Parts: sequence; structure tokens; C-alpha cells
Amino acid sequence: MTKNLFLSLFSVIAINVSLFGQTSVLSHPDNDPYSNPVILSHYSFDKLQSIQAKDSVKFNTIVYYYTKSFIVEKIDCVECISTDLSTFDISKYEYLRKRTERFTRDFPKQGFKITLLSIDEQEYKLPYQLLPQ
Repeated sequence: MTKNLFLSLFSVIAINVSLFGQTSVLSHPDNDPYSNPVILSHYSFDKLQSIQAKDSVKFNTIVYYYTKSFIVEKIDCVECISTDLSTFDISKYEYLRKRTERFTRDFPKQGFKITLLSIDEQEYKLPYQLLPQ
């Protein structure tokens, strides 16, 4: 039974990877925000703990924003410049995010592209995104 469960799970993962080809930019497989270098560049460990204790929605919004509000995909590249995507900071590109449609920007020399989810499709929104446009 365990073998079948493993094979089923592997098949679902393989299908998702082959169909969508999307790579999440998380610095660690366990998705620990307290180990994420980008989150920690904006919030100290103590501040993050305080936010989590006082305001779980704000904490979840922070984690979502820096790890899931965008998609990274590999693209073909000749003589690519090596890039550590675990330190990719989406906040530098927030000004490009659109309310109702996704925005994609290629980084051809680095061999990847980012797609910012639209404001409307994000699970958690930043305070400014809640304002009427």
C-alpha cells in the first residue's frame, strides 16, 4: 500500500511539473520563513516572530508575498550568468504588478523569467493592493 501511495504521489508531482513547468522560488524545501534570506532581509527574526504572534494574517501575507506571489520559470539561455534564485527579491519588481492580469519579465542572460500574479488572483494582498484603483 505504501509503495502505491508513493507511486501515485510521484505521478501527480511529475504531471504537475511537466504540465506547468513552474518553479517556486523558496530558499529551503521546508518553506521555513525564518530561514528565508529574502524575508529576513526585510524583517528581523524577532520582528517576524512578533508579527506571527500578534497578527497571523499579516504574517501569512508576508510569507505569501515573498514566496508565492510570483512564478519563476527557466528559459533557454546561451552562456547564462549564474543566479541564486533563493535570494531573488520580488519587492524590487512590485511596481510592475498589475491589478487584473499577470506581468512577465524575462531575464535572458540569467536563463529565467518571472511572472507576477495579478493583484486580483493573489491569495493574500498587501495593504496598498486593497485600495480601490
